[in-house]
Amino acid sequence: MSAETKLSVLVSMFEWIQKTKQTSKKRSKFRKFLDNFCKPEDYFGSIRLVLPGLDRERGSYGLKESVLATCLVDALGMSRESPDALRLFNWRKGGPKTGANAGNFALVSAEVLQRRQGMASGGLSIKELNDLLDRLASAENRAEKTSILSTLINKTNAQEMKWIIMIILKDLKLGVSEKTIFHEFHPDAEDLFNVTCDLKLVCEKLWDRSQRHKRQDIEVGKAVRPQLAMRVSDAHAAWKKLHGKEVVVECKFDGDRIQIHKNGTEVHYFSRNFLDHSEYVDGMSDVIVQNVLADRCILDGEMLVWDASMNRFAEFGSNQEIVKAAKEGFDSDRQLCYVAFDILYLRDTSVIHQSLKERHELLRKVVKPLKGRLEILVPNGGLNAHRLPGEPCWSLIAHNVDGVEEFFKETIENRDEGIVLKDLGSKWEPSDRSGKWLKLKPEYIRAGSDLDVLIIGGYYGSGRHGGEVAQFLVGLAEHPSANEYPRRFISFCRVGTGLSDDELEAVLTKLKPYFRKYEYPKKTPPSFYQVTNNSKERPDVWIESPEKSVILTITSDIRTIRSEVFAAPYSLRFPRIDRVRYDKPWHECLDMQSFIELVHSSNGTTQKGKEYGGLQHNIATQVKYSKRREKQNASVVPLHFIQTDVSDVRGETLIFSNMMFYFVNVPSGYSLESMHKMVAENGGTFSMNLNNSVTHCVAAESKGIKFQAAKVHGDVIHYSWVWDCCSQKKLLPLQLKLVLHSFPLIYFFVSLFSF
Repeated sequence: MSAETKLSVLVSMFEWIQKTKQTSKKRSKFRKFLDNFCKPEDYFGSIRLVLPGLDRERGSYGLKESVLATCLVDALGMSRESPDALRLFNWRKGGPKTGANAGNFALVSAEVLQRRQGMASGGLSIKELNDLLDRLASAENRAEKTSILSTLINKTNAQEMKWIIMIILKDLKLGVSEKTIFHEFHPDAEDLFNVTCDLKLVCEKLWDRSQRHKRQDIEVGKAVRPQLAMRVSDAHAAWKKLHGKEVVVECKFDGDRIQIHKNGTEVHYFSRNFLDHSEYVDGMSDVIVQNVLADRCILDGEMLVWDASMNRFAEFGSNQEIVKAAKEGFDSDRQLCYVAFDILYLRDTSVIHQSLKERHELLRKVVKPLKGRLEILVPNGGLNAHRLPGEPCWSLIAHNVDGVEEFFKETIENRDEGIVLKDLGSKWEPSDRSGKWLKLKPEYIRAGSDLDVLIIGGYYGSGRHGGEVAQFLVGLAEHPSANEYPRRFISFCRVGTGLSDDELEAVLTKLKPYFRKYEYPKKTPPSFYQVTNNSKERPDVWIESPEKSVILTITSDIRTIRSEVFAAPYSLRFPRIDRVRYDKPWHECLDMQSFIELVHSSNGTTQKGKEYGGLQHNIATQVKYSKRREKQNASVVPLHFIQTDVSDVRGETLIFSNMMFYFVNVPSGYSLESMHKMVAENGGTFSMNLNNSVTHCVAAESKGIKFQAAKVHGDVIHYSWVWDCCSQKKLLPLQLKLVLHSFPLIYFFVSLFSF
């Protein structure tokens, strides 16, 4: 690329490719641009702008649309209350004054910029643009970023700035795939990128399109695109796909897919997007260096969190919390744990061309497992050796489809995400999803339990849905008094997928007259909606009144997740709309207390269906609030208000006499009923509600809204104290390590009294 090659040339190509429909013509235009305007030694400078999402030489800009809008407003010297500034801030929102570009930030920005920039190009070269973008990525604060954007604005016109903004957002919308760009650049470009994830290296090595490149193997220190698993609908489809092969089935973990590259004491942690997650260094590198018995190797696996107090893996989403604790030197029962399920490189040799069965044997020799910190996932050993009696295997050889179905059933009952089936004779192929690995998850088989929720707000969409509400904030009812409608609705999750364009339009037609713009922070939410006002929850519009709204039946991934974004204590992973319930009145949506009981009774899932061991459909039906059923004197009482029947419990000791227990939560594998009966067997009583009569609050985990309430009440004790007292049939002194929360005086009283 000549130093004189202008950005305007690249922008002209972008405009032409975007408007052209035929892929062959797009490819030809790209080839002509490379041949006519770029020198071979400088290909990288242009291609990193064509494929900005693959460029790892330049760091993150730290600029999403909301922050970029603020920086542009300041760079242009506009008042933040001006119409154009509000247009940028509210780029998703439609209306009579917003034009056709609502929902497309780059086009909205171009509209604003056209009124302030000339039509003539400022003469910025591609090299100058890359230099400025490098500075933008390395800028440490918003003021620096704003200053660089101001320089860009002064050296470009509105059309050029539109494409620069798309480069910054890494979304060019050219209508041409990464695969096509690679192939047109060089026939071997994609293969080389897959094993190096290094766009600069690809451009430098493959500058001569006529010279074929010998397929390069993987190297320690260079991220490799991961092998991927193909989705299948059920066990029979999976078995048919792998018919005649030796098959291993594995639990599908719910953590971060990470490649570990070890080179002596230097350890890198590459994600599936080939980013190096250095935050794992403090918590994991010593473990890897000491327990991986090879100086140089690459492992493929999952980064999880192990909860030593519960003797199990923690729920999805805990990694960053533990990373922060490890960096700050805090001791915790929860620690990072890496589960290696494959090995790609050993000492000085790539082993991806060996069979999976052979690679499993190498894993056994190279990795020295350390319980709760470093594990291997192989059949007949590894993580299987640490499972408790009665727990399902983590990995095994499947001999028939019945074995696959049984393993899947046990895995789901154990609250895991799903299973992966692998051909033991297969090689490891970067970026391959041809069917050597298959994944089977509950939502690919049958929908989760139907949850009837009420639309309480809406979010403007982007792209083709720009300017219109395309997603909904939905809520659960606050449990109503007898013979009354619910008066308040609690934000629960955000959902936008599942409806056809026609179905979405029908919902919007019904609700649009009742949309009320949410002008945060000038106005507060309607009083009948309980919300957090978290930025990720905050809708663009509210439904003015619950009676005007409609119910949606939604389904989700197998797991619920604890929520801080929404007001309900739990939310859903990947929710989607199953159908619109025009036939149901607004007040018959699911209430929050019933949903919490649904979560607890189904062990943290929302899955139904007898065939795969999940929650039964009639449970989901029972917990739905129904006015019709109340009229028939058959209203449902949530299960957590039903007193445990201990009439048949035989007393064994009186160690808990004069004590009343309240269980905040119970450990996995135990039921609330079993804990109540344990207390009753030893002379104690229990309460279903937290009140002044409760003497002992007991919990397995220090989280959730019930735990927060218990903290206000007083001390919270770990359940193992209750268990140990019952096992030894005597009241044991309460040790400080078993107090999950205490008032300061507990440190004095624990030393004097037993509870």
